[in-house]
Amino acid sequence: MLDTNDFKRSVKEWVRDNPKASLADLADFCEDLIPAKQFQSHSWLVEQTVGWYQNVINSRRHLNEQDDNLDDEE
Repeated sequence: MLDTNDFKRSVKEWVRDNPKASLADLADFCEDLIPAKQFQSHSWLVEQTVGWYQNVINSRRHLNEQDDNLDDEE
């Protein structure tokens, strides 16, 4: 049985440990967390997690751009 709370904890730990990983890397990691017999019924977790991580990456990029703009103003 897949425990979604354990899944989320594992993903958050992986993201902390792999801050420069790609979306494909995360998708592979998520797929490995889901038992083969449950993959079809839980594949939505991979899609949802990759979408969440895409937002994290975009937020980081946006914050870095804002910091760069502030540095240029000084």
